[in-house]
Amino acid sequence: MSMDPQGLGAGEGASVTPRDQSAPESLWEKLLALFLGHDDPEREKKRLLKQITKSLNKSRLKFYKPRGESALPGMARFFFEIYKVVGPAQNLLQHAKNSNTLRTIVIEHFMTEEQKQTRDVFSEERIREQADNTDTRQLAARLKDAMIGFFGSFDSKVVREINALYNQLLGFLNFVNFDYYFVLKKFDASIGEHDYSYKPKFDTINADYITDDLKDFMEVFLLIEKSADWEAVFDVLHVYKGVDVVARPAFRKLLSLLEEIRRSDVLTLIVQHAEKDPLFQPSIAVPRERIVETYLNKLKTTTEATIQKILNERRNHKVEQLLKQIYGTTVITRTKHYTDSANLVFTKRMMAGFTHTQALNYLKAFLLDYFKKDVREVVRDLLLVRGKWTANMQSQQLSEAFHQVLSISEQVVAFDDSLAEEGELGMKLKKASGRVVDKDPATTKLLRQALAEVNETAVNMINSAASNLISIAKNLKLLLDDLGKQNPELILNWKELDSAADHRLKEKFVENYKQIYYFVQLMQMFVKK
Repeated sequence: MSMDPQGLGAGEGASVTPRDQSAPESLWEKLLALFLGHDDPEREKKRLLKQITKSLNKSRLKFYKPRGESALPGMARFFFEIYKVVGPAQNLLQHAKNSNTLRTIVIEHFMTEEQKQTRDVFSEERIREQADNTDTRQLAARLKDAMIGFFGSFDSKVVREINALYNQLLGFLNFVNFDYYFVLKKFDASIGEHDYSYKPKFDTINADYITDDLKDFMEVFLLIEKSADWEAVFDVLHVYKGVDVVARPAFRKLLSLLEEIRRSDVLTLIVQHAEKDPLFQPSIAVPRERIVETYLNKLKTTTEATIQKILNERRNHKVEQLLKQIYGTTVITRTKHYTDSANLVFTKRMMAGFTHTQALNYLKAFLLDYFKKDVREVVRDLLLVRGKWTANMQSQQLSEAFHQVLSISEQVVAFDDSLAEEGELGMKLKKASGRVVDKDPATTKLLRQALAEVNETAVNMINSAASNLISIAKNLKLLLDDLGKQNPELILNWKELDSAADHRLKEKFVENYKQIYYFVQLMQMFVKK
């Protein structure tokens, strides 16, 4: 492939004549200016266009013929030379401008080995490896310290270099993705897209057909400077695609041609002449992206998300274990109205709705299915009714805690039932929701307040039940110790009670204690007092 500018239509032995709009006026022109005045804009426009015409006629780059305002085949050959070099990269780099991977590769291009090793610590795989041997919250603190050090390693000089390379890369992508084929079709309708072996037969065309394309081309072409570090750009793109996206030697030759075109200012002169606008100057789309801060913020966010993900996984695993230990299954459905499904109507109104559905569901199941049967058999039927206590105060504490929980079990059922459509709370919420649907802003607050009261009632029952169950468990622990003593100090008729329990009293104590302990742990996973 020849990059000789003479191959683009230059005459033999011609030399480049740069744009010259400041040539001295002739004596005759000076005399005319003296009589006619310098402030005639139309005269000044004609004078400038005349100078532009002279510059174009003298240019060795035969892209344009001022007489007739024609774009010549030499211009098409110029675009074809570019197309043969960068056209193959168009499909490869089609989505590169929006690629987060490419941004990361640019940043990593400037990283030291130490920085890369530190960065790898924040990958999900490495975090999970560390989490296997370290408390998750301690690990989070350690990672936070490591991240502060990593962020600090990007000083202002490195940040400027990274952003500069990325913006140069964006300029290159804009240059590559210019629609060269669309331009070439105007000169030769038979040319095929990406057919670089084609022998074109370019025609002379009216410059009006090409001036808008020239303006668009100059926006991207003028950023392609020969002095830039193109090897760094191609190194990054090689990592991105796994191959050289352009032939580097061919691109280096192309840079010389582009520099020739830049110095001649021929494309600007053509547009100025063809559009009769001698003051036209091309605009340049200069990318000014800053990618380092975004990269670091994303790294911070993904690291925190990984830690939170691990915490949630461990929490969910713990919840499943507790559910199986307490209920023998992980599928528990006891509440009928204070449920997640009931929240759909509130989420449509951008409200949280019922916020303690899981905890209340598990509480209702525990109280109805276990407490009112297994715990009652031991605590009320044996200890409180048949037990002969040495001190009334101890039995009163156990009795009070037991009856408090028993009362809460009734309250939970009544509370859940009241949230039915015809229930007291259900009707109240339905009425408030209806007003919100009618877009009455004044009543939105009433619905939020009603929901807050419902949720407060739920959490109070949960906390009260847990607190009293802890009291029951503590008493069971004391009584279990007393049961094993030769001279009991709390209850005098252990043998009688054991006989009434089919000689399984100790076993039932242990079972009750464990179930209450597991249940309180479960509640702590959902509600913090």
